[in-house]
Amino acid sequence: MSKEEGSFFKFVIGLFSGVVSGLVIGLLMAPKPGKELREDLVNKTLEIKDVTLDKLEELQELSRGKVSKVANNIQEKASKISSKLDALANRGSEVLIQDELQ
Repeated sequence: MSKEEGSFFKFVIGLFSGVVSGLVIGLLMAPKPGKELREDLVNKTLEIKDVTLDKLEELQELSRGKVSKVANNIQEKASKISSKLDALANRGSEVLIQDELQ
């Protein structure tokens, strides 16, 4: 994870924590009867759960894209290295054959 992605992730966590804290404090400070307050807490909790699940799905899709990009990059580099090693092995074989002939 890059420094920029880590900072964004920390920002999202902080934002989420702030929103949840603000909602809980706001609901607890509101002048409502206990039953109404509990219903509000349950409703807000379910709302936050849905939003959180949506955001997690978005992050998963984003990370899948990055993982496949990195995998493709690694595969390309491995292929280049393999080609270079094959070329080096062929040159080494040619040198050995020439040495034997001399």
